[in-house]
Amino acid sequence: MSTNSTNSAKVLLVDDSPTVRNIVKIYLMNLRVEALEADDATRALKILQLVPVNLVIADINMPGMDGITFVKEVRASRNAQLRSVPILLLTAEKSVDLRQRGTEAGANAFIQKPVSHHELTETVRQFLSKA
Repeated sequence: MSTNSTNSAKVLLVDDSPTVRNIVKIYLMNLRVEALEADDATRALKILQLVPVNLVIADINMPGMDGITFVKEVRASRNAQLRSVPILLLTAEKSVDLRQRGTEAGANAFIQKPVSHHELTETVRQFLSKA
């Protein structure tokens, strides 16, 4: 998918904070993508079973299933397309250990919280242009 066709892309936002989801949606508006939302990882897994998405942006710290476990669940899917969807993890932590565990689980990149417009849009644009 070229950068010019991001308006047909679907991005799933997974965060228990409606405020963070709204900020990310506002930042994504310029990219003209369709933003789907889930307030927890379990709902996100159900959405991923039903709707093909081009990219997932998930918080690393959520109640219930955390972001790293969520990534592991997606990567263990029987659905090959689902296993290969790029996953970006949102985190306020800068811990090398945490990022290493996320990468080992199958996360493609990390976006620092608080989320900056430039970092988010450039990272999303980069991954959507590869799709």
